[in-house]
Amino acid sequence: MSDVVLYQVEVKLGLVRHTFQPASGWRVSVDVDGMERAKGGRQPSGKVRRAARALRALEDLGATIGPHSLFGRVDVVAEHDKEGLRLVEVAGESSQQKEKELYSCLGQLLLVMKIWNDTVRYGVAVPDSREWVRQLRKIPEVVAVRLNLDLYLVASHGVTTVGAGNTLPNWERG
Repeated sequence: MSDVVLYQVEVKLGLVRHTFQPASGWRVSVDVDGMERAKGGRQPSGKVRRAARALRALEDLGATIGPHSLFGRVDVVAEHDKEGLRLVEVAGESSQQKEKELYSCLGQLLLVMKIWNDTVRYGVAVPDSREWVRQLRKIPEVVAVRLNLDLYLVASHGVTTVGAGNTLPNWERG
């Protein structure tokens, strides 16, 4: 569980750094829009600097920044010769309600779910916090299994992957 606020591009960086490392054979494409770069609108203090630092770190890791040549504007596309293909939509700290962010991620992911085989998995990545876990728990396990949907809880120090059909922690019990 992380107390550090992570913006969307920082969640993407954590996912690449700790789960889909290009040095481990992953070919990674990361799509980053203008709001993530803190361009336009009203942005929190320090977001421009943090976004620029995260983008440099993604490039230094070997990720390609921009839409994927085949899948388009999926947040993270990770391909590995042995591990297969992962298409992941990402949410981070923003002014929007977390519930709406989750719905947006799931909706965008549903629109790219076109390949169904044992080597393709889909995912949603969010900051590792009680509030985000509470949102992810709304996804029925049976739905996650049918959609090959993995959940990624990203902190600055690592990523917890909850595979399709596995249970998320229930923070409400104690």
